[in-house]
Amino acid sequence: MGKKIGEDNRETHEMKYKMELSDLECPVCGEKALMVHGRVDEIPHFGRVLEQFIHCKACGYRHSDVMCLEDREPAEYRYRVNSPEDLRVRVVRSPSGFVEIPELGIEVKPGPAAQGFVSNIEGLLRRIRERVETAAKWADKEESKKRAEEILRRMDAAVSGEDEITIVLKDPYGHSAIVPEEDDKLEVRELDEEEAEELRSRIFRPLVPSGEYSN
Repeated sequence: MGKKIGEDNRETHEMKYKMELSDLECPVCGEKALMVHGRVDEIPHFGRVLEQFIHCKACGYRHSDVMCLEDREPAEYRYRVNSPEDLRVRVVRSPSGFVEIPELGIEVKPGPAAQGFVSNIEGLLRRIRERVETAAKWADKEESKKRAEEILRRMDAAVSGEDEITIVLKDPYGHSAIVPEEDDKLEVRELDEEEAEELRSRIFRPLVPSGEYSN
């Protein structure tokens, strides 16, 4: 039986800075029940990032974000996933990061409520899996449901070593990255200004073309 996508297995590492604030006024419900957690982390081969998590104990409002604290060039990262070990590869996705899996016809582009995160490939695939499962649940055509099942099957096959998919991460501001310990399955290239500007023009667009996921 092949390995399926589960919970994040994030590595433990030393924080450079940590902040916690409590009992702030919530922008949604107005109650003084907002909790803010922040930390600055040093990620090897990428640099410093600021992670923030906001949670209201009263109304349940949540928001997370990640910000690169160093200037970087617009870039595209490609990583081939074909073994269980690939699930541990670290992923930094900022609110301006575009994610694609070409073999599955999937694109996740930044929407108005896009949140950044520092996770790993397992966590990234889990997020995509949840959206595919939701789309399949509400699909009214059998063809759409079968398509979703095929996407999930290939994702599971890739992480068990029976198939291969490519994670493509693009960021016109250079604030996203795929950071493996070994670079043998990673391809990185700088985006030219025309490519970067085209991606910038697609961020926060109110209308989403059919078949694309935004978050």
